[in-house]
Amino acid sequence: MAEESFLADDFLRQLMSVGEVDLLVGVPTYNNASTLGQTLYSVEETLRHNFVRQRAVILNVDGGSADETRQLFVQSGEGRDANHKGLTSLRTTHRISCEYGMAPSHGLALHHIVAAADLLRAKACVVISPTTTNLTPSWVVNLLRPVYSESLDFVAPLYARTRFQGLLARDLLYPMSRAIFGQRIREIYCEEWGFSGRLASQCLEKDVWREEAVRARPEAWMAITAIGGGLKCGQAFLGPKIAPPTGTDIVEIIRQTVGNFFWCMETNQAQWLGRSNSQPVPTFGPDHELSLDGIPPSQEKIFELFRSGVSELEPILALILSQDTHAHIKAIALSDRSEFHFLTDLWVKTLYEFSASYHHAVLNRDHLVQALVPLYRGRLCSLLLEHADSSAEAMETQSEELCKEFERQKPYLVERWTVNR
Repeated sequence: MAEESFLADDFLRQLMSVGEVDLLVGVPTYNNASTLGQTLYSVEETLRHNFVRQRAVILNVDGGSADETRQLFVQSGEGRDANHKGLTSLRTTHRISCEYGMAPSHGLALHHIVAAADLLRAKACVVISPTTTNLTPSWVVNLLRPVYSESLDFVAPLYARTRFQGLLARDLLYPMSRAIFGQRIREIYCEEWGFSGRLASQCLEKDVWREEAVRARPEAWMAITAIGGGLKCGQAFLGPKIAPPTGTDIVEIIRQTVGNFFWCMETNQAQWLGRSNSQPVPTFGPDHELSLDGIPPSQEKIFELFRSGVSELEPILALILSQDTHAHIKAIALSDRSEFHFLTDLWVKTLYEFSASYHHAVLNRDHLVQALVPLYRGRLCSLLLEHADSSAEAMETQSEELCKEFERQKPYLVERWTVNR
């Protein structure tokens, strides 16, 4: 096994003491003492009852927790082994823990997980978030089994949503990634996903681990790497996802997801410029589940933030957008809220012009991505007005029409992307 220079000596010794494994479960942590117990219980039950003959390791990679997270991980392993050893599993489940730094980083955590997967020659791997409070053993099984038994290389989760959840994914990230990279994977931005040892080895060889986009949201980059490498991707239904409430900073969310996606487009342009249409991927369980539950956010506040943002950012938007698109956006910003519509074709054109301007670096790229925030608010307000009384089926139909519009307008993106400015 080849050593990786960025891995600590103690971590390498732990890996070498394990030997080769079939399955690797990575649990990145940072101050998760309150929820880690349920996560580990679900992982251990999965391995004990569903992968009886497979060699497995549970790997905790910690970003410098100040609470009892790391101690709980070790103690949980000792307690489970004493209570369950030999009852249902025919093999020992190994546990390894390491601290990769003094601040959390999704990219650094994944770098350690894929390095461990490569050194241990793991066949199937899964990343599980300890922040998910309703995690069950079925989640882990549903992500691992398609990799181990069906030879998939990347498995994204599918979550049950209310009609007001996951709107950024439904109205931007999914339809755009589907049109650009040609695979109908609904959730490439996720906290739980499965991947093969083969994909781990390929990702480990990439010289991108210091890039901010990979440090912030490595899962989307990993999915796109799999697609670009011709590997087999799929998705598995998990159910509703419940996580502890956190403050929602839409600016930071847009930076980490849309900014990351623009970076993936830029660094993988040879893979998508000549690609047209999209293809379904193997899906285990329903490919979506939308309910009418939930309370919509305040339309009035969102609309005013859209209107003020368009006004305040007018010089910046003039650099990013075509004259025609900019004129349309300024016009709808002046409309009455009750009659406001941010039409689908304008939304797609806006996003394609943003991504092309990102490519041509018409201004600081981080500032460019942040300038999209008020326009996303406008589109969100339009959706809330349009679907105030819509059924789940009508909203899914609208989502599919949006996906097709992204595919229809892709030649326009290619034209703006390749033109000399």
